[in-house]
Amino acid sequence: MSQRSFETRSGDVKSRNYDAVASFYELLANAYSFGLIRRAKMIEFKYLKPGQRVLYLGVGSGEEAVAAARKGLEVTALDLSSAMIERLRARLARKGLSAELIVGDALLHQPREAYDAVCGNYFFNVFGPADMPLVLRHAIGLVKPGGRLMVADMAPPPGGLRGLLTWSYLKFGLSFFWLLRLASQHPIYDFRLYGEREGLTTEAVRDFGLRKLGMPLYRTVVMRRPETA
Repeated sequence: MSQRSFETRSGDVKSRNYDAVASFYELLANAYSFGLIRRAKMIEFKYLKPGQRVLYLGVGSGEEAVAAARKGLEVTALDLSSAMIERLRARLARKGLSAELIVGDALLHQPREAYDAVCGNYFFNVFGPADMPLVLRHAIGLVKPGGRLMVADMAPPPGGLRGLLTWSYLKFGLSFFWLLRLASQHPIYDFRLYGEREGLTTEAVRDFGLRKLGMPLYRTVVMRRPETA
């Protein structure tokens, strides 16, 4: 599959559908996840320092990008949806913050300089199993040697009854977004394994779930690109 055909297939419908939900998508996601989606994204700041260049892929309306700009990071935020980017632009302006905002396809993003960190938060799960590794590989190529790829997303379910409950909860959410034509149906990805297959080293794995039930629902994986090829 060529990059251009992938761009057309992935971008056409999803950009229009995300435009339609831009005003409430972030609120809906955090309500459905009991605030765990936000927590999984914000933990990434433990691994970032002011002045570093960070790219947010599929940033949406960008609560984490706003927080990154407030913390003194040099932020680039990319999304297919122009409505999402405009909401992010307005949020930044209200707080007197700035960032580089790009409406475009992640696979076509070719910066002049690689980033200290690339964050794909609830972004890679938009893609089916035939396409997701291609997008992940491209994202890794945007990270400078020694830099980090960070992914906050659904947690791979464990075994047993708790795993079945976790899988049911996550698949319900995925199916809901699939019905809205915002995501593809696919297994729950283990991004740590995918990253390690591409030569990354796992630095940290943080799980977020319902403490009383002991169910990991969302996971943040922090991976480093080798200093040399």
